[in-house]
Amino acid sequence: MGLALVDDVQPQIDTDRFGRSMRGVETVGSTNTAAAEWARKGAEEGSVVVTEYQSEGRGRHGRTWDAEKGTNLMFSVVLCPTLEADRLSLITVASSVAVAEAIDAFMTGHEAALKWPNDVLLEGRKTCGMLLESSLSGAQNAEVVVLGVGLNVNQTAFPDALVDTATSLHLVTGRAVPRAALLARVLARLEAQYDAVQSGPSARDAVRAAFHERLAALQESMTFRASETGDTITGVVQGITDTGALRLDTPDGPRIVHAGEVTSRV
Repeated sequence: MGLALVDDVQPQIDTDRFGRSMRGVETVGSTNTAAAEWARKGAEEGSVVVTEYQSEGRGRHGRTWDAEKGTNLMFSVVLCPTLEADRLSLITVASSVAVAEAIDAFMTGHEAALKWPNDVLLEGRKTCGMLLESSLSGAQNAEVVVLGVGLNVNQTAFPDALVDTATSLHLVTGRAVPRAALLARVLARLEAQYDAVQSGPSARDAVRAAFHERLAALQESMTFRASETGDTITGVVQGITDTGALRLDTPDGPRIVHAGEVTSRV
């Protein structure tokens, strides 16, 4: 395994699948890339790649994800969902709820909020981002999906460009948070919410309701920029659809916004 964090977390794992098989490396280009390669070689669902530092960490729309070495949680999970291709965004919805729930267990007097489509916030600042990457088999189902998670845990300083928008559990609580215990909790909640979102309409609705309860901008105006055209879309956030897209009330009427089509300007 070669990583102390992996050795520390495995005795604390309390899941059926997630994290039961785990690889740890000190430095890697991207955990998503490493997890996808492992999946091609037969990794089972729930297999996890953990690192202390990503030299080529990725975010949405080609952005980089850079975090201080040895203080945070950076990992990817191999998934084999049964969801239709147009519902894969619900995995990000479920995962956002799961991470928020896990964080809450380590935060007294604070509650994590969510920013669509894939950010977890503390005190209005980003503490976690996710990236879902898939390899589609045919037109209907995803053969393998890799979920990458970057969670700021004990980092206490950020680059100037992020100092006003990023935070960590340590900065909010004023104390160091045990990363192994947090990772074990995150994996347990990820498995539970991932399974729920695939269990049928009522369970999916419960996950969506949990997302709505934490959605920071619900009933607030937000502006987005279309990735391809550069046009802007402004509307009041009404929630998410049954596929995980965002519902907006715009001056021109209701509008559905998909995560891959826009970047937020807030």
